[in-house]
Amino acid sequence: MSGPLAGLRVVERCGALGQYAGKLLADMGADVVKVEPPGGSEARAIGPFVDDVPGPNRSLNFWYFNTNKRSVVLDLAEPDGAATWRELAAAADVVIEDGRPGELDRLGAGYRAVAPQAPGLIWCAMTPFGQDGPWAEYEATDMVLLALGGAMMMNGYDPEDAEEAPPIRGHGDQGYLTACHYAVQGILAALLWRDRTGEGQFIDCSAHEAISSTTEVALPYWFTQRVNVIRQTGRHAAATRTERWLYRAGDGRWVLVFGVGRDNASWKRIKEWFQSEGFGLQFDEPRFDDPLNRQAARGSPEAAEIFAELGRFIAAHTAEEVYRGGQERRQAWGIVRSPEEALFDPHWDDRGFWAEVEGEGREGRPVRMPGAPYRFGATPWELRRPAPKLGEHTGEVLAEWLGRET
Repeated sequence: MSGPLAGLRVVERCGALGQYAGKLLADMGADVVKVEPPGGSEARAIGPFVDDVPGPNRSLNFWYFNTNKRSVVLDLAEPDGAATWRELAAAADVVIEDGRPGELDRLGAGYRAVAPQAPGLIWCAMTPFGQDGPWAEYEATDMVLLALGGAMMMNGYDPEDAEEAPPIRGHGDQGYLTACHYAVQGILAALLWRDRTGEGQFIDCSAHEAISSTTEVALPYWFTQRVNVIRQTGRHAAATRTERWLYRAGDGRWVLVFGVGRDNASWKRIKEWFQSEGFGLQFDEPRFDDPLNRQAARGSPEAAEIFAELGRFIAAHTAEEVYRGGQERRQAWGIVRSPEEALFDPHWDDRGFWAEVEGEGREGRPVRMPGAPYRFGATPWELRRPAPKLGEHTGEVLAEWLGRET
């Protein structure tokens, strides 16, 4: 076993909302045991599936979110199942669960039932809206959380791009994943506290609050100025309409630019590049020398001129020329790539980012999926095991953790 969390025991009872928190800990080396009902976690029913054939062990979505975990099947509605759950939880360092508030307590399997046996236990309960408050029992999905948390209101199009367009959501379960990142931060901080004091604790992680706290400038604008930000195509929401960041190149592809010559050294390089091809000849005028005049969202006529010229410059080149040329001049510019372009980018291969896993229906034909987006110098990330089959490790874990004969 490798990873900085090797030796840490985690019990996870999560579906789509909380399972990523378990994966983050498992990928850092923790021994994460996923406890599932007899029919399996609801997350096993999320597609796509291997060869488009559904099955509890064929969800590719489940495969990604459950690498490096083991699966144990317990029926918590039965006394024996609830008793075994309490034993597993008491033997763990951390419990992560995403049931409804009070659900496990009603089964005699909640924090209050386990904590007296395990004073150092850290129990992280993830819910859409928290353990209490008027919305505590409300239903939600990832999309509903993004809508209620404010993130969706900030994402959409400029009126000239799509008049009267409604807000849109960010894809990729961003609501769930944001909540999981906060949950893991809370767990790691609680572990540090336990190292100093020996005390465990209960963590109430609200996905709604996690999402609401990641709305960039929206909350500061409202709290300080009572101003709502407006949606903008392909760039940050802002209090006023700002210059575009997305431009179509001569080959029809889109390029995203984050600023132009934000410091004088890079401005000189960009200006020379433009002018060598006959663009921006007026940029030698002193009024362009002040970086503040060149920045987007300042409302200056100089910025408007620069971005208009930038659009003409990009239209006269391929996206690759703009991207590479901009990066050579220290500009944070990039191409809007399709998924397959990103998948085969040699940069990721060079860094060894991808991992390959096998599973039911893909024996001998591994599936490529993201590895770890970080590198530990002393405790390298490792794909120790693929996502578990339903109940694959029930006997193994009960023997290891509870000393039961299999």
